[in-house]
Amino acid sequence: MGAWAVHFKATYLQMRIYIWGVIILILLGRLAEFIVSRFTDSQSNILSDGNILILILLLTAVVLPLRYYKRIVHLGASRERYFMALQFVFAVWAAAIALFNCFWYELEVGVLRNYTNTIDLIEVFHWVNFGFAGSFVYQTAFYLMVMALLSMLVSGYYRPAGWLLWVLLLTAIPVGTAIPSLRVHVGHFFEALLFNGSLLIGAGYNLLLYFVFVAGGWLFTRGRTH
Repeated sequence: MGAWAVHFKATYLQMRIYIWGVIILILLGRLAEFIVSRFTDSQSNILSDGNILILILLLTAVVLPLRYYKRIVHLGASRERYFMALQFVFAVWAAAIALFNCFWYELEVGVLRNYTNTIDLIEVFHWVNFGFAGSFVYQTAFYLMVMALLSMLVSGYYRPAGWLLWVLLLTAIPVGTAIPSLRVHVGHFFEALLFNGSLLIGAGYNLLLYFVFVAGGWLFTRGRTH
């Protein structure tokens, strides 16, 4: 366990400036909202602070494959060791943000919504219907899937197949929603992924995609030379 802790600490040092940047962004945003609300009577819906912390996960999935890979491999670690450490770090951050959002939602409903109007993604996607533990599981599975996808895409930046994946991803949703015959299938896909009425199936879909993207990320990682 000590080796994993070392990896987590090292990746935190790589991400520290980004993490605090997100936190400062949240604080400045709430300060601006407070100042505006003091001079106006209008109140608009705002995204939950806990949801904004998801930016940390996105940044982690992008920055670490670029910066941490070069650092740890140049220090003599194997690509296998790096990749396993990366998945461990992803899992810790995904679980931490999911757990924070679960507690933050309870605080919002019980206290904060008496003073401000917030929108929480776990409420929008109906994950709250699964209870505290179910919401935590669904969030963690979804966050892991997204992080694995971004990590795979970033890890493949140096290969034609990686660029092809970027093109396919950027064109799939616009094309799929523009063509009526495909629009229904795209809608069903995201409904099954995000709005699934079954915790087991919904989390299972996300975890299945997670393992697919992890496999793709490893295929790119094992061939990296820089």
